[in-house]
Amino acid sequence: MLTASRLTLRFADAPPVVSDAGFDLEPGGRFLICGATGSGKTTLLAAAVGIIPRLMPNPGYGGTVTLDGRPLSELGKDSLFSAIGYVSQNVEDQLWDLGVEDIVAFPLENRALPRAVIRARVAAVMVRLRLTRLAGRRVLTLSGGERRMVAIAAALVAEPRVLVLDEPTTGLDPEARARLRDLLSGGSGPETAALIADQDAAALAGAVDRIALLAGGRLGAAHPAEALMARLAPWIEAGLLPPRPERRPRPAVTPGETLLAVEGLETRLARPDGTPILRDVSLTLSAGETVAVLGRNGAGKTTLFKALLGLLPVARGRISLGGERAEGWTIARRARRVAYVPQNMRQILFNMTLKDEVLFAMTARTGVTDPALHAEAAACLARYDLAGMDEVNPFALSARQQGQLGLACAEAAGAPVAIIDEPLLARDLRGRALLEQFLTTMRQSGRAVMVITHDLELAEDIATRLVIVGGGGLTYDGPVEAGWRSAAFRELGWPLPLGLQTDPQTSARTGAA
Repeated sequence: MLTASRLTLRFADAPPVVSDAGFDLEPGGRFLICGATGSGKTTLLAAAVGIIPRLMPNPGYGGTVTLDGRPLSELGKDSLFSAIGYVSQNVEDQLWDLGVEDIVAFPLENRALPRAVIRARVAAVMVRLRLTRLAGRRVLTLSGGERRMVAIAAALVAEPRVLVLDEPTTGLDPEARARLRDLLSGGSGPETAALIADQDAAALAGAVDRIALLAGGRLGAAHPAEALMARLAPWIEAGLLPPRPERRPRPAVTPGETLLAVEGLETRLARPDGTPILRDVSLTLSAGETVAVLGRNGAGKTTLFKALLGLLPVARGRISLGGERAEGWTIARRARRVAYVPQNMRQILFNMTLKDEVLFAMTARTGVTDPALHAEAAACLARYDLAGMDEVNPFALSARQQGQLGLACAEAAGAPVAIIDEPLLARDLRGRALLEQFLTTMRQSGRAVMVITHDLELAEDIATRLVIVGGGGLTYDGPVEAGWRSAAFRELGWPLPLGLQTDPQTSARTGAA
């Protein structure tokens, strides 16, 4: 059906991103490509759907990709993009500020299908993906995970023969991941094939039948999914965290002084029925802590950290930073106390070079000339694997490198508190090492970190405290192990982190047995 043969992709004079890659996707097949961030998964998928070289020239392009034996280059755009539905890693590139139904209907309207057909298909796909509760909402009011599910619905509504998903588990809570697995396990249609690139194979367990690992520009042989996920060595050799990792000891921390305090917070931002998204929220963050914040897509996690940063108005309540009331502070003043690393770093980058970004984080000024500060900025970049890239434009970096830059800037800023939203680089070995290096630096320097995540394994590994957001407030705030056996976590209906599921003693201790 969809076949790649001897596919080689190279940009400019750099070494090939992908060399001599091949795969064969049969009707109804579910093929997963796993690789570390920056391994070339996105580039490979772009070639597999015809974006490279048709829409994005690639001077080093070699090999062929065929659909039913015909090279993609011979297919008209309408035929090609009708046969293949594609959802990119950065779904914001495929969304506009429209209503949910309008976004889902757009591919059908673009083909001038009858209105009654469009309405029926949109309704059916929204029921299939359990998105009816989002009906009538504007897309840009949704959480990141909700936006991704809407983008998948828009790709699926056109009934493509091949569904291609790039990092589809990003931003999805465990319940949404279960919906995605159901879709891939047959809900997309028995003849619809799926080609997926993702770092988190465990999140797709049972929904894919073959997996191949991409490392060093080479795509390995495809293996039966369950057999490969049961092994450790191939994943580690590919620079990835194994799908079924061994448990690790949690860092022991004695919390120090209170760095952030929230009392009775209520947001002006409300749900469609007028209920505040967050109300009567109280929270503290102390020196040395790493607090993992969990909650369903749309529960209010993003609203919470935007309120702390001063990016959303607050109806009532108190926010204190370092013992000082912060309600009247400017956003810039709060940024000196709370560093922010978003999931999409492009939202906050604006300087011309990496070094300028770090210097601005350090001083809140542009045009810094002090040689000592320049040396300090260069050293900070080097600690996060960005040595020698001082003069590179931040927008020329990969998403992974931008995440590394975010950690470098957050460390350099010296802010007592850092908020990290869905650290994507945490799913491969080197990325996890850099994140843990950052957390250790913050802990040892008497600072604190709040990590917003849906990755339960990450929370189990790094958090010293767990917070669960739900029902317009905080339903749990306390020790991690007690959090897994709490009523608040059971209410979510999510499975325990994998390491706890496979450890009978721990499962019994957390109430899972």
